[in-house]
Amino acid sequence: MENFKEKAIPTDLPAWDWATALSVPIVESNDPLVPLSFIDKVLIKPDYFIQGLSGALPEIYARRSLQKKLYEATLLLPENYKFVVFDAWRSVSTQAALFHSLNRTIADEHPDWTDEQIRKLTLQTVALPSRDENAPSPHNTGGSIDLTIVDETGLLLDMQSPFDDITTNAESDFLEGRDDLTEKQIIARDNRRLLYNIMRAVGFTNYSNEWWHFDYGNQNWASCSGADNAIYGATKPQFQWATILD
Repeated sequence: MENFKEKAIPTDLPAWDWATALSVPIVESNDPLVPLSFIDKVLIKPDYFIQGLSGALPEIYARRSLQKKLYEATLLLPENYKFVVFDAWRSVSTQAALFHSLNRTIADEHPDWTDEQIRKLTLQTVALPSRDENAPSPHNTGGSIDLTIVDETGLLLDMQSPFDDITTNAESDFLEGRDDLTEKQIIARDNRRLLYNIMRAVGFTNYSNEWWHFDYGNQNWASCSGADNAIYGATKPQFQWATILD
């Protein structure tokens, strides 16, 4: 099996630009949302449902073709390792709750900052909630997934940065290109490489500000991969009470 820990995460990617990503046209595939909890070697930990955020569900859903890609990725994991998925499809109301909560937190921590500075930092971690069919929030398409890996003993691999970290430490390449890493940091760097290179090998793209965030089929993915168009627009689960979510 390929040693995914040997290949460095690129450090020369252009700075992320939301305007560019959200300008990519969408040609909707009508791929349905499906649950992720039935895939072998995938565990779910629906963080936003656990936190009680508006519109969050106890199951984690994603588009069917993303689910297939995730299954392909499980086949590349080391023996007895598993993915842990924190989030994928996200309702507009959950997106809004996350955005405004983080915006308030940053404002409280930086009382001397302008509204624009606060908004800019917020947008590095949480996309703007959107009902624009031409520019949906990435997670609202069912084409974004937040995940990490656990080892054969069920322990999370050390990434030197927690899920939803808003510091520069969360950047995927933060531990690359440095010759002053401690032994612990080298382990974390290699763990990030493992996740990044497995996901990239099956067709996902990575949001470079967050080591845990990957995309397939949405505008983020199209922008990073060079595809002519996205194949996922805004969507929601097709069950009776889905209308309450957004």
